[in-house]
Amino acid sequence: MNVNQETVFNPKRLREARLVRGMTIKGLADTIGVSKQAISQFELGEHMPKQETMMALINTLGFPKSFFYKDFKEQYVGNTFFRANATATKMSKEMQLNKSLLAGYIYSYLSDLIEFPDLNLPDVSELNTNWDDNNAIEELAKRVREYWGIGENPIANIVHLLERNGIMVFSVDTDSQKVDAFCQHRTGRPFIFLGNDKQSAFRRQFDGGHELGHVLMHEDIDNQDTLSREEIKAMENQANRFASALLLPAEAFAKSVTSTSLLHFIELKKYWQVSIGAMIYRSYQLNIIDESRYTSLQKQMSMRKMRTKEPLDDVYPLQEPVVLKKSILMLLEHNVKNELQLIQEMGVPQEFIEMLCNLPKGTLNYKEPEPTIRLVKR
Repeated sequence: MNVNQETVFNPKRLREARLVRGMTIKGLADTIGVSKQAISQFELGEHMPKQETMMALINTLGFPKSFFYKDFKEQYVGNTFFRANATATKMSKEMQLNKSLLAGYIYSYLSDLIEFPDLNLPDVSELNTNWDDNNAIEELAKRVREYWGIGENPIANIVHLLERNGIMVFSVDTDSQKVDAFCQHRTGRPFIFLGNDKQSAFRRQFDGGHELGHVLMHEDIDNQDTLSREEIKAMENQANRFASALLLPAEAFAKSVTSTSLLHFIELKKYWQVSIGAMIYRSYQLNIIDESRYTSLQKQMSMRKMRTKEPLDDVYPLQEPVVLKKSILMLLEHNVKNELQLIQEMGVPQEFIEMLCNLPKGTLNYKEPEPTIRLVKR
């Protein structure tokens, strides 16, 4: 007799839901009033929760019942490159990693209904791929600009540029003090996750360039956890260098720097759509300014409290992903699916579908169909 897989408790889903909520096994056990060993046994598939325990898990974790019985397609997830500071805990990273699994379930569901843009990345196999060589990174950024037809123009919206070229970009609530943004190599196309906590359009530009750098340069890294702190730092520096070179192409940027005053860099920010701090550092990289001038500009920024908030940061709107948002709205507008069907069939909590797909909160609140009336023909 065939057993419907979605009527059988799936222990993997319990662990994912727990980690998405940032709960330890002990924390979950204490909350629902069972032993730590019981939760471990549920997650290992050694025992199935009784009905009352299952309801407690659903209510505590806030996931639909269907999620715990889903047998989703297996996802290939390559290395996850976290742009995180040294204080990021293992739990912080586990939370984001498991949110990324939810993103994969959403993408897999939608890809059966929506035709997404084809992945369109340049072939870098013929380039010098020694990323310790700054010239190699500069050449890579130049190749990307040529391949995508950007020339030497400013990139006004890196998020839309990534999406147009087939990279899936998700919005995610991260703890910006710990995990900023991250990317993953996936089967078919890379995923990039940009933190909703960072509300500066200019910093988001750099985040997008940084994550694209990882996508292009570090695909062969299988597990970041096996690398030393020095190796991770080197990769982060390489991704930063790529973002700088992509957003501020060497020759065109150098020509635009006609003064090295702080006021001039504020004016350049409007044109290049990149933070003042990043432009000053790029100027130092390209020997447009020397170390003495670089130090002087840094001190001026500190005195004006521009380290955390620069001029114009609150003027320009944040670049937001649109591909997934448009996909969901299209399904709703054309009555292919209703809100309830989307949530039940994806098996992902409404709050995470709305967050990851950059939908306003409440978009997937179920709306009863309005009654239909017709004129009487005489």
